[in-house]
Amino acid sequence: MSFTALDLLAIRRCSIFNGIAESDLTALLTCLGARRVRLGKDGHLFRMGEKANRFAVLLSGSLVVVVYGEDGRRTIIKDLGAGALVAAAQALAGVAYLRVGVEASEPSEALVLNAARVVSPCTQACAFHTRLVRNLMTILAQKTLELNARIEILSHRSTVDRLLTYLRSVAAEHGQSEFDIPFDRQQLADFLCVERSALSAEISRLSRLGLITSRKSHFSLR
Repeated sequence: MSFTALDLLAIRRCSIFNGIAESDLTALLTCLGARRVRLGKDGHLFRMGEKANRFAVLLSGSLVVVVYGEDGRRTIIKDLGAGALVAAAQALAGVAYLRVGVEASEPSEALVLNAARVVSPCTQACAFHTRLVRNLMTILAQKTLELNARIEILSHRSTVDRLLTYLRSVAAEHGQSEFDIPFDRQQLADFLCVERSALSAEISRLSRLGLITSRKSHFSLR
């Protein structure tokens, strides 16, 4: 697949390609069997049960990583913004089939890569391929820290404790008490693994107590 100058500019902004010269990028993308995928809102990038032989880099838009229970109920594991790695841990760990699905929250564009070509570099052992692997290791380590933060949220039993732990973590990430979250109300309930009605009730109660203010996806902690 050929890439335009604008394509390469968007791709270079992704942290997995840090330190790789533009002159090397096209060769690297060819080596990795890269292809560009466009998704409409609610489109599926990957589905649960697919072969875990690919991963992606999100170029624009936003995605959510989801799992579906036997009853069809969806749980959001994580939201992903531009530049994020998608399904890399499972693809590179040698898992046979994906245990999660990845869906678009809005029109999005992703770069899909062949996992086998990442872990088995070409015989030329190009320096830029080595840099890619190093970048990948750093990003996966950061993902481990994010997973630990999610475990902390879900370790709380009550809806209100899960909600406040999450909101405080977002506030700390933004460095201010007023912020937007990347979820609508149903997505937030899915992320916290709680019922939407219970979540809405707690948001209303906390608002009445003056502990938070909220409007759609905008929150402020008092």
